[in-house]
Amino acid sequence: MARARSLAAAAAFALIAVACAGGDGDGSGAQPDAADAAAPAPSTTLGAAQAEVVEAREAGEATGADVREETAGPVHGGRLVYAIEADTANPFAPYAALCAISCRMIMRAITESMYVTDANGDIVPYLVESETASDDFLTWTLTIRDGITFHDGTPLTGEAVAYNINLCRFSQQTGPGYLGIENVWGEGQLVHYETSIPFATGPGPASREQGCGFMFSPAWLETLPNNPMYISPFSPLSADERAAGLASATGDPSAPVGLGAFRFVEYTPGNGNSFIAERNPDYWRGPNGITGENLPYLDEIEFVVSVDITGRSNGLRAGQFHVIHTDNADEISKYESNDDFVLLQANNFGETHFSFMNVASGTNPVLAAQRSLDEPVPMDPLGLNAANPLVHLSCRRALAHAFDGERFVNERYHGLVQVANGPFPPGSMGHLADSGYPSYDVEAARAEFTQCKADSGQNPVTFGFNSTNDPFNVESNELIVSMWRAAFEDEIAVTIQPIEQGQYFGLALAGLYEMMAMRSHGGVDPIEQWLWWNSVTALPIDPRVPELASNVGRFQDPAIDAAYDVIRHNPDPVARREAAEEVNRAFGRNVWNLWTHWTLWSIVASPRVQNLTNLSIPGSEMGAFAVNSGAHHVAQIWCIDGDCQE
Repeated sequence: MARARSLAAAAAFALIAVACAGGDGDGSGAQPDAADAAAPAPSTTLGAAQAEVVEAREAGEATGADVREETAGPVHGGRLVYAIEADTANPFAPYAALCAISCRMIMRAITESMYVTDANGDIVPYLVESETASDDFLTWTLTIRDGITFHDGTPLTGEAVAYNINLCRFSQQTGPGYLGIENVWGEGQLVHYETSIPFATGPGPASREQGCGFMFSPAWLETLPNNPMYISPFSPLSADERAAGLASATGDPSAPVGLGAFRFVEYTPGNGNSFIAERNPDYWRGPNGITGENLPYLDEIEFVVSVDITGRSNGLRAGQFHVIHTDNADEISKYESNDDFVLLQANNFGETHFSFMNVASGTNPVLAAQRSLDEPVPMDPLGLNAANPLVHLSCRRALAHAFDGERFVNERYHGLVQVANGPFPPGSMGHLADSGYPSYDVEAARAEFTQCKADSGQNPVTFGFNSTNDPFNVESNELIVSMWRAAFEDEIAVTIQPIEQGQYFGLALAGLYEMMAMRSHGGVDPIEQWLWWNSVTALPIDPRVPELASNVGRFQDPAIDAAYDVIRHNPDPVARREAAEEVNRAFGRNVWNLWTHWTLWSIVASPRVQNLTNLSIPGSEMGAFAVNSGAHHVAQIWCIDGDCQE
């Protein structure tokens, strides 16, 4: 389809940002000084709640669930201030927003998603009441819950859902996630999908829990000047219809109209500024809603951007913030033995920290077939990546064998995280205790390096290693490079290249790099990773005809492509699990990425803040999964005596 042929810069950048926008360990934000005098003083013993959290974390089974007994509640009232790690670029329409973890927290306050992940890790209907498919999985019909309204009073209908989905289909940014979906329309409370290929697990994943699964008022979306119906080359509207729509598009994309527990009040962008939302009296899960529950409990919620983790943590201790989130193990370790604060940890269904490598070379016959071209597509027509030794498997295997993961997580992450051997953390579909990924073995590394020198024709073997310019990240990557130098001495020459984060992902998308550190690939189902690893999204490096690839490593792996045909289109859970495991093994065989560790997210809060992460699901005995890739729900939160402040 045409949508795959050329991704605009903002479009592809957003795809990457959704998966791997920076955090406190391998992303944005200055890191705390280990000798920070303001750090909470650890107690000598763990309280019962903290001990349970630590035990789950050590077992790799931390979900972030708030296991405290409720205190005198729940009650209504209170203003919660939540400090988040980053602002959102291009807020807040899903087809345009660069929506990482902080953005997802805001989204979960102001609107709802079509589906949610339950406590078993299954993606289940939420705004969707039920779904049915044809026997061949080429058509799907979703029934939308009746009686829900957006904050502007307009109803959530099948037509409203279809409009949201079609904006994402026609967007240059999100359109590639809908390859194979040919038509989407609504009638009454029904949404119909027609596809050209079977989608055995549902029409998505882009239209399910995250991203375009979040619903917004079509009346608001129609006013936005960045509406794909008006500006996208893939819009089905005529030129006159586009011009007319654009002429009347005077709405504000940063003033969202959702249907969630809280409705938009005010947004000021940038570090230190905030997003404020107030209680929605007509929330569908409230006293005036279709379920007759009492949600939400808070009167107001404010998300404050605090990029510096030290400032974020100090603000919590000073009472400026009531909740913070972080994936920085330096700061997490300070709270593990401090019962003055609530610490929740989540490493189940988390992200993976790794370095990806630019392997663009040769041609891409899969992309050529998708574009109906007679000749294979050259991946590096100008030879911009020709001198990169990492195109050779021997070089990638040598680096992997020379990385001491246990030393790395102990020195940089206080031993709180687990060394990764693939993209799927423990508990995730596709996880393997032994993926075949090269283990730490200096002798094996040196043997592979001998072949690397021959394959690349280099001695010393030379490449650049990009890092965000945060000191913690630079130091972490310098430790990795020191391990390679210890193994290969002066026969390797690696240059750490710190880059401002605003420019960082653009280089990856354009393929103008050799190696880059990253945090990405969180999710509960491997189907969510298809865009990042498929041969059809491995686009060429050619500044003359810029194409920004979601498969930023530009690798082509027939085994991964074949496995994803099963993951996306086969309903058999056993077959899907086996296919995900094959994806893991393929990464192990070909070392497309150098894995470091699986992310540990933490939510830290004042004890006055209750039920931080445990949201029920209407009509189900199973609640929502507590913390999914760093984000959690907020409608269920309440504060003691209706007051979040000490």
